[in-house]
Order: sequence, then structure tokens, then C-alpha cells
Amino acid sequence: MNNIVIVRVDEIGLKSGNKMLFMKQLKNNIESKFKDLFSCKILGNRIYLFPKKTFNNRDLDNLGKIFGISSYSVAKKIDKDFEKMEEEAYKLVIEALNNDFDSCKSFRVSVNRADKSFPMISPEIAARIGEYVLSNIPSLTVDLTQPDINIEIDIRPEGVYLFKERVRGPSGLPVGVSSTGTVLLSGGIDSPVAALLMLRRGMVINGVNFYSPPFTGPKSLDKIIKISSIISEYTPFPFHLYVVPLTKIQMLFKDLEENQFSVVLQRRSMMRIADKISNLTGTKVLITGESLGQVASQTVENILTISESTQKVIFRPLIGSTKNETIEISKKFGLYETSILPYEDSCSVFVPQNPATKAQLRKIKQIESYLPEVSVLEDEVINESKKYEIRDGKIEEIDVFKMVKGGIL
Repeated sequence: MNNIVIVRVDEIGLKSGNKMLFMKQLKNNIESKFKDLFSCKILGNRIYLFPKKTFNNRDLDNLGKIFGISSYSVAKKIDKDFEKMEEEAYKLVIEALNNDFDSCKSFRVSVNRADKSFPMISPEIAARIGEYVLSNIPSLTVDLTQPDINIEIDIRPEGVYLFKERVRGPSGLPVGVSSTGTVLLSGGIDSPVAALLMLRRGMVINGVNFYSPPFTGPKSLDKIIKISSIISEYTPFPFHLYVVPLTKIQMLFKDLEENQFSVVLQRRSMMRIADKISNLTGTKVLITGESLGQVASQTVENILTISESTQKVIFRPLIGSTKNETIEISKKFGLYETSILPYEDSCSVFVPQNPATKAQLRKIKQIESYLPEVSVLEDEVINESKKYEIRDGKIEEIDVFKMVKGGIL
């Protein structure tokens, strides 16, 4: 069994003093998902996965959910023997042709001679191996720009690696290198994407969702748990979800005479609740899925008024994105089909007919001063929240708020 997996990085390779810290975190993240299948070793800007047992391509699907990976390849490792290189390159072409020797496909041999002590230079190696393949499969043609088959040969001090495919990874930074955050997670399209984008920047996160029983039913709760389950597949750390019943607070704002401000008041309350849960769980920032101008609460004026309700920094990774751009990312991460299920969440309950788009902070604070019971209700609903720990899609209801671990930088 001499097939191994080569994992490549991109921006991690540009790090200087902290590069090995990033590489070790990526190695740990890979091992957390593949500990029974591979042992891992860092060499330069790569991580090599050595199989403990036979594997197939489907076994590698989870590599596409590990942030920090630029691409990976299943490779054959051989000694630095030129005749052996010719034979193995020929076998890879046969595999790519699926044994169809009459196929009129094009191919190319690409050589990376990282070991400069190897006696031939890269163009010579590529030409001679290409000639060998053509002599055995004359139906092929050579195409150096857009070949159907690209055989890559990587000559390194420890041996020669040959492979025919590079599978793209999700890139970014390894989860666990970029501090911690709490995402305000709805059942829509935007905030789950915001959560994935912050994971891709290396952040360890938990989530706070708001629901409105009995106006949002059990299917809405099932939906947010399913979304959280998908998110959990992209992090080696447990994803903790806290589901907060917001109905009492929403009813209080709904019955106000100046009902046009209810959305902004509700969002400020949600921010304060998320802030308190962030403090309970030790996260550093809040994260939302807001996009400038998308809905009434996301005008500059309302965003500023809502933001004032917390002292924490709020990350808004989608602030300049269009809806179509966000939808494309949602589809890419496998979230979209769940996010569009037609079950309401608390954000869509009790929306006034004409919500204010430029709520002044002075006015909002004046209304809040008439409602001292809001603070009491916020503490009450935090205590009534449901709590879940989700690991790789496996869901467990828990009793307490848990401190977030990870985020070493």
C-alpha cells in the first residue's frame, strides 16, 4: 500500500514566524476527522497523510470540509528511479482513461524537480516520460495548455510522488487559530454563511438562535438544529447552540404605541442577550449575517443604533455582499436547501407594516427607559434557553453554557 495523500496549503505558506503554529493546527484538525484512517506528517508547506488501512476517494470527502486546505491529491510514492517513474506515469494515464486505449484524449506530464540533485531537468523528464506514454498509447495527443489528463511528478529529497488530480479544498485558515466568537444564528440564508466564513478565517464559534413559541413551531427548531449540524461538520471543535425563547420580549415591543421601532428594539435586545451569552461562554466578538441595506434593520442608521446595545465588536462578514453572492456560498457549503425550508423564525414574527429605517438612538433609549422590565426578561429567557452540543453532525442536549475552547491567536 504505497498510495498516500498530499495536502497543500496556500496562505498558510506565506506566514513567517507563526507558520508552524498554523500547520500544526491544520494537522490536528485533519487528525480529528481521520485518526482511524491516516497518520499525518508535516513536511515544509505540505501535510502528508499515510494510510493505516485501505481507503477510497469517498473516504476523503471530509478533506473538503477542513479549512486551511488549498488542495489535495492521492499520490503514488516511489524511489527516484527513472524507469519506475515512466511505468507509474503510464499506469496513471491508464487509470485516467479507464482502460479505454482507443480514447482520443489529450495529456500532459508536469514535473516539479524540488530535489535539484536529480540528474535531469524538469523539461527533459517531462518530454521523455511523455514520449514513453505516447509510444504505448498512440491514440493520445499532447496538449500543454488544457489537457484532459495531467500527470504530475513531484521529485523531492525523500522520493518521487506521482498523481493525476488535484482536488480543491476550502482554503482559508485552520479553525482554532483566530480567537473566538458568538454568531447570532437565524434559520435564514445569511447568518449561517457568516458563521462558515468566520470558521474559514480560523475562528472557533458558538451560536445563539432566537425562537418565538408558539408562533414558531418545532419544525423551526428542527431547522436551526439541522443548520447548526451542517456548520459543525466544518469545525473540529464542538459547536454549541443556545436557543433562546424571545416571545415575552417580542410581545412587549409589539404592543407599543410607536410600533414602527419594534424591530430595532428587538434587535437591540437580541444583541444584549447574545452579549451576555458571549460573556458566559468566553467568546471575544459577536458575528451577524447583516448586509447593508438588505432589510429595514440593516440601514446604516439602524445598524449603528442596534450596535450601541453592546460593547463587543461585531463582525459582519457579509456587509458588502449581494444576496446572490451569499446564496452561492450557501450552496457551496451545503446550507442552502435547509436554509430555504419554509419555517418562520423569530426574525420574521411580529414585523410591523412600516418599520423605521432611521431609528435615532436618543428616541430608542427613551422608549427603553419606559420598559425597565426588558432587562429582567432578558435574564429570564437566557435561563430558559435550550442548549445543544453538536460534533460532526451528532446532536446532544446539554444543561449548562460551555466555555469555548480554541482560538490560540
